[in-house]
Amino acid sequence: MNIIISVFFIFIIYGCSNPVEQDGDKTEQSFSHSITLKTIPAKHKAKVLKYFKEFVKNRNFNGQLLVAKGNTIIFDTTTGYANIKKRIPLKENSAIQLASITKPITATVLLQLVEEGKLSVSDTITKFLPNLPKHYSSITIEQLLAHRSGLAQYYYYCDALIENRQELIYNDTVLCVINFHNPNHYFKPGKQHNYCNTNYLLLASIIEAIERKSYPNIVKKRIFKPCKMDDSFVIDIKKDTLPSNLTLGHSLNNKVFKLDYLDGIVGDKGIFSSARDLFKFDRFLSNCGLLDDSLLQIAISPHNKIKRNASYGYGWRLRYHDVLGKIVYHNGWWHGNRHTYFKIPKSDYTVIILSNALRGSAYSLNEMLDVFDFKKESI
Repeated sequence: MNIIISVFFIFIIYGCSNPVEQDGDKTEQSFSHSITLKTIPAKHKAKVLKYFKEFVKNRNFNGQLLVAKGNTIIFDTTTGYANIKKRIPLKENSAIQLASITKPITATVLLQLVEEGKLSVSDTITKFLPNLPKHYSSITIEQLLAHRSGLAQYYYYCDALIENRQELIYNDTVLCVINFHNPNHYFKPGKQHNYCNTNYLLLASIIEAIERKSYPNIVKKRIFKPCKMDDSFVIDIKKDTLPSNLTLGHSLNNKVFKLDYLDGIVGDKGIFSSARDLFKFDRFLSNCGLLDDSLLQIAISPHNKIKRNASYGYGWRLRYHDVLGKIVYHNGWWHGNRHTYFKIPKSDYTVIILSNALRGSAYSLNEMLDVFDFKKESI
């Protein structure tokens, strides 16, 4: 039995080590030829392909779009430009700012530390960030993960309190602002859910405090390297030159957004990646044990009340569909980049849409979920 498990694990690692090759009009590609591929009924596949081909064509989509069932990619396209006005083509390895799709990755790293016994989600955050104001001693890591801290958005008070916005600020800068000014809070910790980027900034700083390394280096070691995400990175502006595949977002007027003073802050955002690399993370998380399955299931379980069939786990948004069951997803929107990444665990479909242009990038999750409701086809 152990031999069988070992052989299967090797096959999974092989699958995560080999990026999918794109070949013209071919729409079905295998993430790993070593893994038994799931059968996709012809009618289902045709419906999915028809929708997403029209999705790209009708909205002049600019970005990367990947659809898969299990380890099998059934649609994969890169279209448009890295710089629209200069007509510089977007490439398969172009790394786009993931914005809030960074949060599931930050949560994964945090839960790896839980698995290793380096912290507990019930720990208060001042155990690791002791210089924060007294109020923060009643906030737990779990409340940060589930957006139940009651904290205010850091960019609101940074805009008000930081005079020099010509230079990038970093997580440590925001910690200093919090320590010195103790910005107001929305409500007492644990009382309710309020999505707040400050929570994931603090989680990244806690990760750094435990590992005694920078967030970019930690994510590289714990996520990018094991998943073979060779085109992905977190910019460390203090040290790095800009990577050649870095791709910036565009406004509605197709003007390129420049990095601004908030782009040095990480954890809530800051990861640059491609659709293919993000799919490697998706598969490695599901198949290869980035996390013990019990912890993964905790992460994708609701840690807030389910309201209007929606909730939030640890780094993941959740929605409940009458036919498809639980939908695990996250959106991202920052500086001209707008994305969605969702998974349907019941049928094992994954959709990754990364766009570096606001024009044509407003997505309806309900509409896309209808594409995978194949029961409608039999009525």
